[in-house]
Amino acid sequence: MKHEILAFDKSVEPLVFHVVEAFSKKSETLAFEVKLPAGCDAQLKQIMGWSTPLRGDEGYDLSPSQAAAIEALTGKQFYDDDHIFQLTCNVY
Repeated sequence: MKHEILAFDKSVEPLVFHVVEAFSKKSETLAFEVKLPAGCDAQLKQIMGWSTPLRGDEGYDLSPSQAAAIEALTGKQFYDDDHIFQLTCNVY
């Protein structure tokens, strides 16, 4: 059987999607997720203070002010004191 070797074109930027994950402070289990809309990369870059391109496997703890800015971006209120919030960056 012949196997084809696939290579990624490094000149093409990967498609990245972002998710806010909320973890229970008591059990540290995932309680819920908030998917961010496509096309918000520029706003997230400013909110998070990113200066380098994303790889697609990052995770960032969110401060209350970052969470508030993401709430404004998504139109969804999710922040509370019972959870730890992280923003994940994932490649399609």
